[in-house]
Amino acid sequence: MSEQVETPRWEQVALSLELAAARPSEAQQATAKAIGLVLPDDVPESVAAVLLKKHLAGVLLERLGRESEIPDTLVELEEGLGISKPAVLMTDSAVEVSAWFAARYMLMTARGLRDVQPGIGDVVTSQAWPGERRVISSIGDGGRVYMRGHPSRKAWPNHLKIIARLGQGEWAEEAATIEAALRNGASYKLMNLDRLDALQEYKLLSHMPSPEAVRALEELLESGERLEELFQSLLTQHPSLLAATVVGASGTYVIPKQRLGAEHVPDFLVLGINSLGPQWLLVEIEAARHSIVNGDGTLSGQTRHAIKQIRDWGEWITTNVAYAHSELGLHGLTNRAPSLVIIGRDEPTMERQPSRSRSGEGERIAIHSWDWVLRSARNLSATAIGFSELARHNAKAGTTSNRDAAGITDEDTW
Repeated sequence: MSEQVETPRWEQVALSLELAAARPSEAQQATAKAIGLVLPDDVPESVAAVLLKKHLAGVLLERLGRESEIPDTLVELEEGLGISKPAVLMTDSAVEVSAWFAARYMLMTARGLRDVQPGIGDVVTSQAWPGERRVISSIGDGGRVYMRGHPSRKAWPNHLKIIARLGQGEWAEEAATIEAALRNGASYKLMNLDRLDALQEYKLLSHMPSPEAVRALEELLESGERLEELFQSLLTQHPSLLAATVVGASGTYVIPKQRLGAEHVPDFLVLGINSLGPQWLLVEIEAARHSIVNGDGTLSGQTRHAIKQIRDWGEWITTNVAYAHSELGLHGLTNRAPSLVIIGRDEPTMERQPSRSRSGEGERIAIHSWDWVLRSARNLSATAIGFSELARHNAKAGTTSNRDAAGITDEDTW
């Protein structure tokens, strides 16, 4: 016995639309016979419905509405479809004109389905969303094709282009790229805190820095220490010194040296949980001996190096966001997370230079001195709501920012 092959969804819908665009349904024919109406057997379902409504107008106490003629746009549509027998109005009503339009678009959609043959799981693109690719989730009864993910995407099949068929060729790579893009673009509002179990060892018992933590940072800065490693060690020992960098009213996590793949190791990942959802911050530190800018106002080599590191992390997250969530436990981390470079000491006489101003709206990399970290820790230590302006700004903007462009903000510098 030969195995029965299931008809693809696109073919089922195409056949249904072709029948509806060609003749009345069996139910309409039966109804017409019961009320003594002879329905032409070559009018679409939508037009047959109008004829039934006109025949029953006296019973239903409902008129068809205003009169109309065949518009040029319908004629052009029929010519484009190569229809040899154009529409002829039998009720001279606008509602019948709409019914003929509906039938012609059914035929157009059916042809689009047969041309493209879209399958559930296929990777497609459309001119309606240029540069974006999506995976098909379903095909509606009317032939509309729906895509997975948010923001929602849908398209008529005649406007779609197949990029990769499910399970064939480059499909796996394309699908993974799309999934990563959707995760990076998602807004993580409410969070199930059970997802953060893997990070519990990094959760601060209190986000307010202790007096001894603040004093330890003061001592290190005043000693003139030049080694970056001692600053890393200090923040690891007193992670609350970084608590002011995020708004963590419902919990703050400071994770040192979290490996991202084989090559990337951010100095710290900071997570604040608040009413807006998870607020991540990626932190790269440089020694206090380095300058933020050169004498001519351009960014110093150490600052540029730190920025490059951060951009490399963003690229890794872009393609590995699902892994970061499921395997590393970094739920809600996306390539839209803002970043912070901590480097050097305050330079109060240095005027802000054009080279340090914003060159793109997408990327958010703040550059602050170690003195700024100390001030922020003091403020938070003095009041439980003394989060830094950087933290408040990022919490507010976190749901709308992304890394489509490169640049450094002019408002989040030291």
